[in-house]
Amino acid sequence: MKTLIVNASPRPKGNTAALIEALKEALNGEVIELSAFRSDIAPCIDCRACWTTARCIVRDEMDVIYGDDFDNVVVASPVYFCTLPGKMLSLMSRMQPWHVATFFLKKPLVLKKKKAAVILTAGGKGNASGANHHLRAFFRMLNAEGWAEHTVVSPSTDTIPAWEDEQAMAGVREMALWLNGDESQGA
Repeated sequence: MKTLIVNASPRPKGNTAALIEALKEALNGEVIELSAFRSDIAPCIDCRACWTTARCIVRDEMDVIYGDDFDNVVVASPVYFCTLPGKMLSLMSRMQPWHVATFFLKKPLVLKKKKAAVILTAGGKGNASGANHHLRAFFRMLNAEGWAEHTVVSPSTDTIPAWEDEQAMAGVREMALWLNGDESQGA
């Protein structure tokens, strides 16, 4: 089993990182962590090369996602202004070739089915609902399901750090059980 974790946080030792570490400790198999902030992933520049090939001509760390060689995908992100950080949205823009294949070329890619999960950290009012639109589109393109039922939110990180948020930490452990395929031990 292979799990891809897309880390959308710029903070290497922040709230999102704490929940990612708790998840990684409980996951079985290989774990690949891809940082939206530290990776070399360029945004889509609408060059339109994918309109004929359904493939992106830019070669960078996005190839980890394009390779479709993982069983689980987790997006772990802070919430900025009620949505995902700009670098994560930039990474998501690179799903354009798969969107083109599906909706313009009418030749959807055959991707393996995956489990999807989400970890969100938020301060202030903790409103993470704006992220759902982008997450839904991203996971649809990846042929990944289950994220809506397997989302963990640490909503008050300005007053309770994620590593002290017992409900979020328990949620991440349950998430790992589901991703590991051991749903009988969750709950």
